[in-house]
Amino acid sequence: MITAQNVNKTFGQLQVLKGVNLEVQQGEVVVIIGPSGSGKSTLLRCINHLEAIDDGNIIFDGQPVAFKELPGGKRIPVKGNEVYRLRRQIGMVFQRFNLFPHMTALSNVMEGPVTVLGVAKGEARRLAENLLSKVGLANKANSYPSQLSGGQQQRVAIARALAMNPKVMLFDEPTSALDPELVGEVLNVIKDLASEGMTMLVVTHEMGFAREVADRVVFMDEGRIIETGVPEQIFSSPKHPRTREFLSNVIRNYDNQSPSQVV
Repeated sequence: MITAQNVNKTFGQLQVLKGVNLEVQQGEVVVIIGPSGSGKSTLLRCINHLEAIDDGNIIFDGQPVAFKELPGGKRIPVKGNEVYRLRRQIGMVFQRFNLFPHMTALSNVMEGPVTVLGVAKGEARRLAENLLSKVGLANKANSYPSQLSGGQQQRVAIARALAMNPKVMLFDEPTSALDPELVGEVLNVIKDLASEGMTMLVVTHEMGFAREVADRVVFMDEGRIIETGVPEQIFSSPKHPRTREFLSNVIRNYDNQSPSQVV
């Protein structure tokens, strides 16, 4: 479903992605872990063409996202309507909820299907109601973002992404902006999507969630994929010293938390 081929991305003098290769199969849940600044979020943004890569390519469902190959070996960037068409098939949920503050939860979820897909308002309303029920917010349909908790806003954001009927969902640290007590309600929605067979690529610092939900875990550091494997292998017997060091530090920090900080 997604193939990253030797992807490189530079911001000014800083190379953020360094020859990244990754495949995500249909129905697979791949969780990316690693320290802050390792390129995890940038990789997601490149897959969704929110950032243009410098070199390499990204293929989504058989179609190039970054560069098209022309006869004779020439490469040209994918632009315009082709980008929009591909992006409509990829749902993305960000760290911040980015809901329209002047719209209710229901209207936020309806907006994409009506404005982008041309769905009739009555049909879009039924879809939005079903999706809000799916994420446990049927009783908050008429609430505005300011009236919702952070966890509730993020669940509306997930429903809004699902309303576009995406083939793939990308989650960029979806719980990082939440109070600890609200993390579980968002992760439970993502777990439900995983159980339904949604193809997902998830960047997270929630190691327990990664171990429970992922089909495959990818560890990134300094712009490179250092190690990839099934959760049991990555968390129980990582092969690379840097992976072992990272997980050891994560576990040590968790153990040093006070009871009130531990979820």
